[in-house]
Amino acid sequence: MPTRKILIITPYAGRTGSEMMMGYLLNRFNRDLFQLGLCTLQPGELLNDLPPDVPTFTAPHHFSVVQKIQNKFGENPIFRYLRNVQKRFKADIWYLNTLVPAFLLPLAQELGVRVVTHFHELPLEYMVLKGESFRRLITESDRIIGCSEIVCQRIREAGGQRIELCHSLIDHSRIQIQPNRVQQLRQSLGIQPHEFVWVMSGQSTYRKGFDLLPDFAEQLKGSPARIIWLGQVIDDGFVAYTQEKLKHNSGVRVDVLGVQREDYYHYLSLANGFLLTSREDPFPLVMIEAAALAKPIVAFNSGGVAEFVQEGMGEVVDSWNVRDVVTALQKVMNKELIFNAEKAKNRAQQFDVSVIISRWETIMQQL
Repeated sequence: MPTRKILIITPYAGRTGSEMMMGYLLNRFNRDLFQLGLCTLQPGELLNDLPPDVPTFTAPHHFSVVQKIQNKFGENPIFRYLRNVQKRFKADIWYLNTLVPAFLLPLAQELGVRVVTHFHELPLEYMVLKGESFRRLITESDRIIGCSEIVCQRIREAGGQRIELCHSLIDHSRIQIQPNRVQQLRQSLGIQPHEFVWVMSGQSTYRKGFDLLPDFAEQLKGSPARIIWLGQVIDDGFVAYTQEKLKHNSGVRVDVLGVQREDYYHYLSLANGFLLTSREDPFPLVMIEAAALAKPIVAFNSGGVAEFVQEGMGEVVDSWNVRDVVTALQKVMNKELIFNAEKAKNRAQQFDVSVIISRWETIMQQL
């Protein structure tokens, strides 16, 4: 059987969950079935973590003067670049990872290339597309992959067609913990033995619930809780407003630590529990990672977390009230909620790349 050539087109080649998932797949796919290449619209760290047999392409992202003139007269430099990439790579399928590359659908159709669109988004993020672009994407893609059942359900509700479920995944082999380093970080943060540390990881956005940190801190006042936020801290007024509120917080301590590449898993490991503050989250990888490290999970019912968390793994709160989530946090801290560490780790193992990749490859072979 000839190998199928797939060009994965991704926005930033960065450390977002959707792109980390692609990185794990690109390292583990079956070379007898597929030839995969990666085209990124902007260069990122993922490019340094790919096997040598995966060709990479980076589209123009800072247009030259000539390219700006060409773009003004209707010759999009990214389209021009992708036409050349297609001549070289001769992909059978363009794989649009997230909604960001959706503008390339007409070009793929012009070139006679089949299109797979991988949705890692729920409705709050559909705003990145014009209405007509969204409608075309969900009806004209040759296949749509949803990263969770709730994502697939939302696309079906909008009239989407040819939808397949393939859950997000992690690579357990990358979770390497050095107990000495964990202890060093606990000491550097001044964490006391009686304190219960809740960790969250994500961009400091409204969708991720970053602005709720002051409310959580105030309502946890008097408890042994501490909160750590990991992830990109965006430089905007929304974040500045929240950080100013945190400066005047009289509740529990909140540490906003930003991106922690080298010590990411160590910070997850030092925590006692995982708090998902998201208002909407399709199937966050950090949720799987937290379970793999045997951390109880408490969350709003924000999307894929309700599919993932089972009895004995924590609590998903069917409410948008911070006070209700705080009640669940207190139940965990007071050991009033039964937590089964082995069940959490076994559940996380079901979403390892070694398990999910066969599902992904089956979907792609059926095209």
